[in-house]
Amino acid sequence: MYKGKKLCVIVPAYNEESLIENTLSGIPDYVDKIYVTDDCSIDDTSKIVKELAAKDNRIFLIQHEENQGVGGAIISGFKKAIEDNMDLASIMAGDDQMRPKHLSDLLDPIVEGKTEFTKGNRLKKGYWQGMSGFRLFGNKVLTFLNKVVSGYWGVSDPQNGYVGISIDFLRRMDFDAIYKGYAFENDLMIKANVANVKIQNVDIPAYYGDEQSKIKYGRFIIRTSWHLFKSYFWRFWNKYFKKFHFMSFLIVLGLGSLIGGLIWGIIISFTNIVSIILPSVGLTMLVSANLYDIFQGLSLSRDMKK
Repeated sequence: MYKGKKLCVIVPAYNEESLIENTLSGIPDYVDKIYVTDDCSIDDTSKIVKELAAKDNRIFLIQHEENQGVGGAIISGFKKAIEDNMDLASIMAGDDQMRPKHLSDLLDPIVEGKTEFTKGNRLKKGYWQGMSGFRLFGNKVLTFLNKVVSGYWGVSDPQNGYVGISIDFLRRMDFDAIYKGYAFENDLMIKANVANVKIQNVDIPAYYGDEQSKIKYGRFIIRTSWHLFKSYFWRFWNKYFKKFHFMSFLIVLGLGSLIGGLIWGIIISFTNIVSIILPSVGLTMLVSANLYDIFQGLSLSRDMKK
């Protein structure tokens, strides 16, 4: 147990026969359960995990008959954690990039009741050493896009899967609605924002060794970009419109004024006072709505940072 809380570590693994033993052997003794999800590997990942489980009764192997993606592998672990009545969960990928010595840093804010969700951040200056220039640039671009889409303007490095999570938070999530691919981390944050969950960044250095990335970047960029585009509107709809929040009226009136003013200008004249005032008022309302969303997002993350 960790400070009186039942703790599990979820290990998504796909063709990790060369690194899975290092990953599992380094997990601290205070971890109660280790859920390894073999996402339909075609190597000896499962065989090695079974051999390790015979020596360590904390290890439980979940085997997928079909590849579900990293998100699907993690969700299988989440479901098992809820079933076993765990209190806390963390994720350590099977490629040994997520070092156990930082686990307590992710868990302490949750145990202390400051937040329900912590995320590792490698993008603090000096912490990204070893990260390629291409990967660093991509992570910074994705960080900005994710701030806009998720609403968490105080959170960086959304692709970092090293997290700490309260099981109470997971019980409120609809796992069937969460993206199963490499944009899983982004989508979990989007769903968390709708649920008004606080997130804290925890600065953790980047580590890279012999692992090979399984991301096909062309496909990842296209699919993730489309998913983020759709999710931006999904979040506004579910966070504001479905709840009849005042923001929904501000957006509707803003769009109505902006479009109405432009139509008036086309039909009557763009020099007419109405065609000037209406779009100006509409644009002001839309900017105000987005500023409110930014400040609301900062309140869920800014005050949680160290």
